[in-house]
Amino acid sequence: MSNQIVAVDINIPGIRAAIVDNETRTVVPGTEFFEEIDADETLENFLDRWTHVITHVHSMRGIPISKFAITIPGPFDYENGISLMHNQKKFESLYQQNVKNLLAERLGISPLNIRMDNPAPRLVKAEQMVGAVKGYNNILGFTLNYGLGSARVVDGVSEDANMWNKPFKDGIAEDYIGIGWLIQRYEDFTGIRAKDVAELTDLASEDEGIGHLVFNEYGENFVKFLLQYIGSFNPDALLIGGHNNAWELFIGHVSDRLGDKDIKIPIVSAILGPSATLIGAAALWD
Repeated sequence: MSNQIVAVDINIPGIRAAIVDNETRTVVPGTEFFEEIDADETLENFLDRWTHVITHVHSMRGIPISKFAITIPGPFDYENGISLMHNQKKFESLYQQNVKNLLAERLGISPLNIRMDNPAPRLVKAEQMVGAVKGYNNILGFTLNYGLGSARVVDGVSEDANMWNKPFKDGIAEDYIGIGWLIQRYEDFTGIRAKDVAELTDLASEDEGIGHLVFNEYGENFVKFLLQYIGSFNPDALLIGGHNNAWELFIGHVSDRLGDKDIKIPIVSAILGPSATLIGAAALWD
């Protein structure tokens, strides 16, 4: 049973956990559990609810599992377990707190039993091992969630590309490529504020083309940003993960614009769904 890991993805809108078999690179059936959590909970509420979900999943197998793998957005000192998120409208109460130690204490384990990383490199790693970009050697991936995640896998080694705060237009990349931009832009045009991208894609399918205009503009932002870095990264494939229900609404524009520049890199949608980050997190124990 040493190949089984309790894998946890902490993000917005909640925490997802499951037991992952590192030998088969799969989530053990019946062990996945998700609970919604607000972005602005108190520290105690975060810890209480995360502990509840993790212990619930851990108890499903009826056997001791000593290894835990946790992903959480950055900025974050993953080796030491300290949150550096500040003024980002998420997880503010965690700022400067040693999340690894606090969780370990509540779970009754040593901090050495917990390994942590950013969700983006874990998702891209899973898709490279058993998913949409298996067989590719140099992958540049993006996760379009509450913010903008980015990661590279080169020769099997995954790392955070940390592109969310790269200069872009009048601000940084996340200002224009994060999901928040889509929601705000749609509200600017229609006066309707979607609660998340799933609702936004539903609205876009029913309005009179405004949603498609917004997604095309988003795609244009994405292309202009990509063109700043594709030359230096020289990837074999581009992977898009996260809110893949929005993928089809902008990826055509991205492909066409890259084609205009004679850039023929495959653009691939992640296929493992929410399990990808969990499978990739468990691989921290390889």
